[in-house]
Amino acid sequence: MRRIPQMVIFSGILIFAGLFTGVGGSRSTTGQASASSKALNPCAPPNHMLSSPDKTAWGLLIAATCPVNNNQYPYVTWENWIEQNQMYPPDPDNGLTIPSSLAVANGTTHALHGSPLALLKSASLATTVKGLLGAADQDCNIAADPPNGESTLVICEEVRENGATQDYIAGDGLWNRSGQIPAAASESGIEFPGPAIELKVDWIELASLGYDCNNLPSSLQTGIHIETINGNCYALAGIGLMSKLLNNWIWATWEPQNSITNPNRCQVLGCSDDFGSNPLRTHGANTNLTPQLIALMDSANLAPEWRNYRLDGVQVRFVDADGKPTLLGNSITEAENAGIPLKQSSCISCHAVSSIENDSTDGITLLNSNPVGKPQLLPSRAWSRRDFVWSLSEACPGSPFQNCD
Repeated sequence: MRRIPQMVIFSGILIFAGLFTGVGGSRSTTGQASASSKALNPCAPPNHMLSSPDKTAWGLLIAATCPVNNNQYPYVTWENWIEQNQMYPPDPDNGLTIPSSLAVANGTTHALHGSPLALLKSASLATTVKGLLGAADQDCNIAADPPNGESTLVICEEVRENGATQDYIAGDGLWNRSGQIPAAASESGIEFPGPAIELKVDWIELASLGYDCNNLPSSLQTGIHIETINGNCYALAGIGLMSKLLNNWIWATWEPQNSITNPNRCQVLGCSDDFGSNPLRTHGANTNLTPQLIALMDSANLAPEWRNYRLDGVQVRFVDADGKPTLLGNSITEAENAGIPLKQSSCISCHAVSSIENDSTDGITLLNSNPVGKPQLLPSRAWSRRDFVWSLSEACPGSPFQNCD
């Protein structure tokens, strides 16, 4: 658990090999790398699929959560990755400037924001968490579908992009909407490299539940990652990860076992984890970690609270062997924050809609339902897919998610 005021977000880079195909992409998978006989470094992300999708997902998350600092921000590796808002300048005419560690000295703070999807559906959910002691305010949102009648539940979000993702967006000009149109329509299309990872994190502002970092109940003092950000106390209640190790990415999501912050964890869809959970399936009951996951966390020197996070599930296909749509969702990220019913939640199907028309219209305009199953057809040949990445919608001009100068 961490309670130290936060400082700057700056970019970090994780490099590993392999290129894989996305929907509509032209590159082909040439085969998985053979496993090394040497012990793997748990703080280096896997560069190929491991023995199961669940084990692969844990390997990716643990590498991203390896400790950086004990007593100051950034605490873990993914906090060194760039936040998606920093990849898309509101005025592209001024060019792209990537924040660096020099910003720490300039007092840049850990910036959170509301859920773009929740706010697009209902702008009235927007709320401001006032910074304390002169710190910056945070633009967050009231939960779209809070549990137990908690009508003032405040959730703040951030989406981190690792170095491979950042480099591809910057190098191919995808940070500017005008650069996305020719890239998407080209023969190779928009196709992220195999090392690309995005990590979405949802924080619950504990004051909205009646708590602060100086007066936490025992159930919040251990087993959940807590940070003081701009003077306010936040609990990390939801994690979502997407990795391009497979053609259509790997999709995984985690929650802590905590009845205060995550009362509906696993209750709708159930949770399944064949690598890290004993028993491997649950519909809300707490589980134990398996010895192999404990050993992996220990070898990575993860802080104790991460042992209480559980994998909800991993999604690698649109449909199962019987042709039935696969589902994946997080009780915080999708259900409470964005108001998406979990029985209508499919990460892979939703992200497949990310696209752009040749007049720069964004594919978010096509998202008039909660898609599940195989990808829906695009309206015409004037449309091109963007390799499952919704953060590209942030690009100006004409972003549906931010004001463009």
